Amino acid sequence: MEESAKTVTTAKPKNGKRWEHKELEARIKDPNITRVWEQGGLYGVVRRGKDGIPSVMFRWRFRYDDKLADFTVGTWPGDSLKEIRDEHDKAVALHNTGKNPTTERNLQKLAAAHAQTEQVRIHEEETVQALALKWQSLELTKRGDKGRKDNGVEVIRSFERDVFPRIGSAPIQSVPRSSWTELFDEVKARAPRMAARLFADLTQFLDWCERRDYIEVSPLHKIRKSDIASPYKERQRFLWNKNSSTPEAELLELKAKLPSAKLERKTELAIWLMISTGCRVGELSMSPWKNVNFAAREWTFPATDTKNGIEHRVYISDFTLRHLKELHQITGHTAWCLPSDRNLSHVCEKSITKQITDRQRTEAMKNRSKATATLQLSGGRWTSHDLRRTGSHIMGAVGVDPLTVESCINHVMEKLMRTYQQSITWKSKQDAWISLGAKLDEVLGDEAQHQIALSPTEEL
Repeated sequence: MEESAKTVTTAKPKNGKRWEHKELEARIKDPNITRVWEQGGLYGVVRRGKDGIPSVMFRWRFRYDDKLADFTVGTWPGDSLKEIRDEHDKAVALHNTGKNPTTERNLQKLAAAHAQTEQVRIHEEETVQALALKWQSLELTKRGDKGRKDNGVEVIRSFERDVFPRIGSAPIQSVPRSSWTELFDEVKARAPRMAARLFADLTQFLDWCERRDYIEVSPLHKIRKSDIASPYKERQRFLWNKNSSTPEAELLELKAKLPSAKLERKTELAIWLMISTGCRVGELSMSPWKNVNFAAREWTFPATDTKNGIEHRVYISDFTLRHLKELHQITGHTAWCLPSDRNLSHVCEKSITKQITDRQRTEAMKNRSKATATLQLSGGRWTSHDLRRTGSHIMGAVGVDPLTVESCINHVMEKLMRTYQQSITWKSKQDAWISLGAKLDEVLGDEAQHQIALSPTEEL
C-alpha cells in the first residue's frame, strides 16, 4: 500500500454509510485524516496539494482470479460524490458478470483512442466532392423550415460544373487557398453573377466544414464577395417606356413577333400571364390547376412555392382570366398549368427562360431552337423576370401606389415598409390587378376579342 510508511487514520461518515459533501469537506480539513471510507467497499486516499487544499481519490477493492485489485472510480471534488458512486456501481455490475472492471475500462480507452484516430484519418481523407454531397444531404435537403426548396440540386449542379472537375477528388484539407480562389477566375470571365453565386455557396459549404472540424479555418474567410465579382446592379429593363410618348411600343412589338418565334401556345400564354399577374416564372411553372379558383377569381401560390416563403394570392383580372381559360383548354386535362412533356410533373422552372433566351441569340445552340433572333426587341435583351417587372411598372403608370404594387408582386420589403404594407387591403390589390388588366387590354387591343368559354367544371 502506498501509505504503509505512514500512520493511516481513516474517517467514516457520521451515519456510518455515505458522505455528504459538506461533511466530507469539513472532516478532511483535519491534517491527520489520510483515508475516508463509506459503504459498498469504497475508500478514498486523501491528498493535499502544495496549497494545502485536499482532494480524495476514491477506489473500490475487489477480488479477481483470487487476487485483490483496486479500481479507481474518481477524484473528489473534481468528480461529484454521485458521479463516483455511479462509476462504482458500473464497476460492480461488470464484476458480477465475471469481468475485471479495470481491464474493461482500459479496453474502452483503447477503442476510443482507435476511433478517434480513425475519425482523424477519415477527416483528413474526406474529399471535396464527398463532403459537398454530405453537406447537401444534411443541410440543403428540405426538412420543415430548413433546407432549400430544390434540396440543393442547383448548388450541386454548379459544383459539378465548376468545382468537382478541378478539386473534387482531393482531400479537403490538402486543397490550398489559391486553388479555391482560382475556381472563380474562369467563372468570373464567363458570368460574373454566377461567380458571385458560386462564392456564396462555397462560403456556406466551407463554413459547414469548419464547424464539423473537417478543416480548421475556411480558406475563404479573408475573401470578400467584392473580390470575386462587382456588386450586382439590379436590372431596370421594362417592356414599357414611361418616358416615351408611346410607352407600349415594345409590348406591341413583342405581340407582333410572337407568331414567328415558334413557341408553344402555352408558353405564349405564360408570357402574358407573367405580365398581368406579376408572378415569378418559377412560381408560374410550378403552379397546379387546383390552386386556380375560377369562380372566386383567385390564384394562390402557397408558401412552399414562393421565393420568399410567403403565401401569395393574385386576383384574376379579365385579361388574366381569358388567358388562363385558354391555357386550361390546352393543359386542363393535367394537374399542372404548365405540365412537362409527359405530363408527369410541372415544366422545368428554367424552361420558359431558356426558350425566351434562345430566341434572342444570333446563333442557335446545339439541340435548341433554331428560331434565333425572333424575339429580339428594340429595347435590347429581355428576360422572363423583366415581364414581371413590366407588369409592376404598368401598375405604377396607371396610378397604383408603390406599396400596393410591391404587395401585388409579393416583394419582401424592409421592416418599416412591411408594417405599412400590412394595412393594404385585398380590395386595393384587386383594383390594382383590374387596372393592370384593363391597361393591357387597351394597349393590346384585339387580345380582348379572344373570348374562351368556361367549361361546366370550371364554373363551379
